[in-house]
Amino acid sequence: MAIIERTIEVEGSAEKLYEVVFDIEQYPSFLTWCDSSEILSIEDHLVTASLTINILGFKSTITTLNKLYRPTKIEMSLQEGPFKSFKGTWLFEEITLNKTKVSYIMEYQIANPITDIMVKQKLASFIDQFFGEFVKKFKTEMIN
Repeated sequence: MAIIERTIEVEGSAEKLYEVVFDIEQYPSFLTWCDSSEILSIEDHLVTASLTINILGFKSTITTLNKLYRPTKIEMSLQEGPFKSFKGTWLFEEITLNKTKVSYIMEYQIANPITDIMVKQKLASFIDQFFGEFVKKFKTEMIN
């Protein structure tokens, strides 16, 4: 299983930054690779959501079960999609009242070996883009 991790310090409270990640239905408005997003169910601190993604020419839908630990963590686990296995974690560690360390950790294995080879070649740049788009959204939200 491959692991990818990105971390950055961002101006803003952990709660506000957490809300940006939690607002799944807004993903298509700022994630260039996300064609659509939908919350399928909400039960206590569990949210099942589905994203239709278009990455590197591959269009697919991924459904995850998201465990919410407001405002410090969101854990995602695969329910359905192109991965053999997938776990993602967002961490929000408040450094000061207006500065937060945000981390994204992804553990994955792609189901199709041919797709896996092709995706691995470009995945690092995609994750940089993915994380960069969230950081841009974080900064926009802090101004508003």
